Amino acid sequence: MRNALVVGPRLYLRPSEKEDGGDLARFQATEPETFMERGRVPFSPLAFDALIDDIFKQQPPSEVWLTACAKAGDTLIGAFQLFDIDWINRTAETGAWIYDPAYRGQGYGTEAKHLLLEYAFDHLQLHALNSYVWEPNVRSASAVQKQGYRPAGRLKWEDVKHGVHRDALLFDLLRDEWVVARDAWRVSLAAREQT
Repeated sequence: MRNALVVGPRLYLRPSEKEDGGDLARFQATEPETFMERGRVPFSPLAFDALIDDIFKQQPPSEVWLTACAKAGDTLIGAFQLFDIDWINRTAETGAWIYDPAYRGQGYGTEAKHLLLEYAFDHLQLHALNSYVWEPNVRSASAVQKQGYRPAGRLKWEDVKHGVHRDALLFDLLRDEWVVARDAWRVSLAAREQT
């Protein structure tokens, strides 16, 4: 593990680095989920390098990009973000993407998101988070609710694909609600380890 900020049972989050650009560009270009094709523009490793440079130049930063790495093999598997950080009101939007399909459906996304929430609430002392989910992404909508988020609204006609307008679902999460969800998740992890 290098430069780990928060560590879970199987993975850790670290600051995204320019060296991640090649992997991130490759995963973005080969994403198999068709609902993710939301005006996809191909990114090169140089584009990710520039993005990371721009983020680190902001003081205070309006966003934080973290890379999720599996402990086994120190393998990059995804990226997790805090966007539109409001340092006065202590709020932000979260983003999450398990890039490597081999790690989907096995709880890695849940673990990584819990680590992101720990970083946001415990390290940065944020008070409230929100998350937008494209309506067709039912896996993501289910995941954020397992992490304690609650439905907060719907943005109509947020997105067009093949001439059909789709909605975005909005979820929000207060720190106190997250503590309850985090503790329940930890209990389920402990029970799983005992079996």
